[in-house]
Amino acid sequence: MGARGKTVWLGLGSNVGDRAAHLRKAIEGLREIAGGAVKSSRIYETEPVGPGEQAKYLNLCVKLVTDLPPHQLLERCQQLEKHLGRVDRGRWAPREIDIDILCYEREILDEDGFVLPHPGIADRQFVLVPLVEIEPELVLPGFEESVSGLLQRLRATEGPQGVVEYRIRHQGGSRILPESMRYVAVEGVIGAGKTTLVKLLAERMACMPLFEEFENNPFLADFYRDRHRFAFQTQVFFLLSRFRQIQDHFQQQDLFRPQVVSDYMFAKDKIFASLNLDENEMSLYQRLSGLLEKQLPRPDYVVYLQADTKILMERIRQRDRYYERHIEEDYIEGLNRAYNSFFHYYDDSPLLIVNTNHIDFVRTPEDLNLLLDQILKGPQGVTYFSPGVKH
Repeated sequence: MGARGKTVWLGLGSNVGDRAAHLRKAIEGLREIAGGAVKSSRIYETEPVGPGEQAKYLNLCVKLVTDLPPHQLLERCQQLEKHLGRVDRGRWAPREIDIDILCYEREILDEDGFVLPHPGIADRQFVLVPLVEIEPELVLPGFEESVSGLLQRLRATEGPQGVVEYRIRHQGGSRILPESMRYVAVEGVIGAGKTTLVKLLAERMACMPLFEEFENNPFLADFYRDRHRFAFQTQVFFLLSRFRQIQDHFQQQDLFRPQVVSDYMFAKDKIFASLNLDENEMSLYQRLSGLLEKQLPRPDYVVYLQADTKILMERIRQRDRYYERHIEEDYIEGLNRAYNSFFHYYDDSPLLIVNTNHIDFVRTPEDLNLLLDQILKGPQGVTYFSPGVKH
């Protein structure tokens, strides 16, 4: 793909067969066509338009960048529809998959039935609702007001139509996170059990797991041997890696498991930086960190797993990761104090603080169920949870 490309918005719909699977495969195909990221709205279930009885549609809109000119892009979209099993039943008929080019940059076109922007956008809430979600200030070529304004005016004249967000139910998930918890971060000092809990949440609640790629840091093993010498390289690598990973994930988020549970949060990077960097390094780090953090979403809910230093050290020894073998207890003690201080003042998201000293949510199902029940209560300020602690 070229350095620039053209920005395009498309509408997708399906009301035959496994509607969600058709949409998922269509997005995968569009990623191949674009050769890069595809930004998507949520999925909406909508009433069919036109004469005759039909099943409800699933609709969404996507945004992508392409080097293909309009007619070639249309041809590729039609080839993708055919590949995904679309049967031509005529106008207003049910469809396995429908991929419409809604808007192609600032292009205005009317050639051989191919019209840009797509005719009827301003009269269809099932198009405008997902389009507004991904690009609320978009002004279509030939229009004077944004798509948000078009939707507001349409709703004022004909009332809200049957456009309802659609949530896929996964057979593997016996529980469902509250709708308000689309992005959950699990935090804690090394050895607290963050990654393990995220795996369990993903399995039981049909969430998309997001794991920190700490093993890819080439400075980590050296840092644990000589923290002063390798602190800045290690910290900047982590900062940029965490930024890239979160940004990439949310740009190509899996619509069919839209709720994300992560074993780290970007803001926690500051904790390690404050412990490991000198004054000059910290000044440079803060400038870089501040620029990056503004571009990332904040968690809707944070779970902070606490444990005493002795317990953390025992867990670290038991898992025996080669790059952690030189970790000193004083370092974990310092981290513990820094984490507790950070979350004492943390107020960017609702927070659940869990004392894990007396529970084993890995080997004891009762402990895991207690913790899951507490998480499922949902965001409500700061909550302290100390299972197994006798008062």
